[in-house]
Amino acid sequence: MKKTIHINLGGHAFSIEEDAYERLDAYLKAVKTKLGESDEAKETLEDINLRIAELFRGVHSDAGSAITLSDVEEIIKTLGDPGDYEAPDDPDESKANKESFEPPIRKQLFRDADNRFLGGVCGGLGNYFGTDPLLFRLLFILATLFYGTSLLVYIILWIAVPKAVTVQQRIMMMGGAPGSESWRRRQMNRNSGTDIANGILRVVAVVFGVILILTSFVSLMGLILSFSITDMLFGTLFSHGTWIPELGSLFLLPDQQWTGFIGLALTLGIPMLVVFYLGMHLVFRFKKGGPAFLITSLILWLAGIGLITYTGVSVAGGFVNKVDVEERKTLDIPDTDTIYIEPNEASLKLGEGQHIFSNDGVSVKRRNGELVLVGTPDIEVIRSEGDFKITIRKEARGKDGERAMKNANMIEYFFLQNDSVLLLDRYFSVQNLAMMRQQEVDVTIQLPKDKEVKIADEFKYLIDID
Repeated sequence: MKKTIHINLGGHAFSIEEDAYERLDAYLKAVKTKLGESDEAKETLEDINLRIAELFRGVHSDAGSAITLSDVEEIIKTLGDPGDYEAPDDPDESKANKESFEPPIRKQLFRDADNRFLGGVCGGLGNYFGTDPLLFRLLFILATLFYGTSLLVYIILWIAVPKAVTVQQRIMMMGGAPGSESWRRRQMNRNSGTDIANGILRVVAVVFGVILILTSFVSLMGLILSFSITDMLFGTLFSHGTWIPELGSLFLLPDQQWTGFIGLALTLGIPMLVVFYLGMHLVFRFKKGGPAFLITSLILWLAGIGLITYTGVSVAGGFVNKVDVEERKTLDIPDTDTIYIEPNEASLKLGEGQHIFSNDGVSVKRRNGELVLVGTPDIEVIRSEGDFKITIRKEARGKDGERAMKNANMIEYFFLQNDSVLLLDRYFSVQNLAMMRQQEVDVTIQLPKDKEVKIADEFKYLIDID
């Protein structure tokens, strides 16, 4: 078991193993001896201490883990031997010497694990371009809200750009050589050169975050209210008719209604909740819980998409099978020369009832305080060699043959013969408000060739005479 020592380096507390401390202390003393006691030498040594602390934080972001001897050796290898440093006797000569010893380190793009909200992409971009990562976070949020594609770009960058883990990677991410003149200038000017710009950017971020919070909060409340007062809302939207709560049951089974409702709530609500969270993050700049929240939100949003897809596939499955049922009857041939086709007075009259909704030729109407499901039949009159017959074909769909047959048998269409008068229903109806499954009725009337036919005005647009 190794002894651990607690030290303060560059204003940061670290835990370091005893042998690692001795190696680091010897290195810093050697550098100090090489640089001398001038003010510029003290400044350079302070910069080196700050850089070592920064590198330590990159390797050990957890304050509870101890720095090992191998960590110190790697940092010393990166910073260079004490003999590489020249005592700055002459400022101009010192500057030239320092620049001659500055190893060329190419700046590269890495994800910054120490400055991340989700994957560290924006932190890495901020380091690469020398600006506050907040700018890139704002750009990603704006692009996501208005174009919807930046989320995919972020995920691609998250996968493609490596995370800065080692000391060397962090140096390449930050750019420059620790202890060099150019690095020292950046350290000295890091705050003074960007404070004003970052301050303005911070104000913009707070204002934008407040806008996101208010917008998403109002949207969430509107979504909750729309689900809570569906009847009132749709009653306003369908001002030409009447909205009824039972309308959903005409298309969806009870379990489909629930999966569709939950799926729709998640699909619409989760993005609004994420926008609210992002607004809070821009205003209060909290860091904990971001990845877990966003990943959970993504899972719930995908679950909502899955539920809507499942509901759609399930509803579509209710139309897979088609069944038709035929009813045929031979009628009495009247003695008169003319056969009359007239509407059955007991049936729903044209235009009667309050129209609510129509789909695939079938309408929902309210009549005498009750809801009725009605449709217009297709009627055809053909000539025959002497037969007087009527054929009624009822058609409907269902998820299987049995269900389709049941839907077809629930269709009601009546006719009545009174001597030379054939009375037909104006509409066909569906019992007990069964689900709308593309119900259809085709009526074929066979008339003897020697008989004339006279059709009532209400049927002229429905009947096709061959």
